[in-house]
Amino acid sequence: MAANSLVYETGKSAVIGMTRQMAIDFGPMGIRVNAICPGHILTEGLSKMWEGNEAGLKFFESQYPVRRVGYPDDIANAIGFLCSEDASFITGHALFVDGGLTIQLQENFGVQQAKYARGHPELILD
Repeated sequence: MAANSLVYETGKSAVIGMTRQMAIDFGPMGIRVNAICPGHILTEGLSKMWEGNEAGLKFFESQYPVRRVGYPDDIANAIGFLCSEDASFITGHALFVDGGLTIQLQENFGVQQAKYARGHPELILD
């Protein structure tokens, strides 16, 4: 959750609720319904945003336990898994493909980010 993001956060919660409800409604027909909850995925558009701001991208990467942002293939691999027979007993699930961002302690995270920002005066976050 993020401060001052009521509509965005409500929408994300609604998608998860809709995923669960659709899994119940369509499961008897053999249809599985799952949701992907991505982290910061470096798509073509986002790559342009980071051009000329390598320190900013490194800042975002440092927020993830795996110390990198995601790539489209990370999402494609998760979707491929959920569509495969290996996931035939998975439905109504929100799969976080976010490099572990959602599992870390926020207090420690904030301290780490402050240390990173202090050590990188070239950082631009605008």
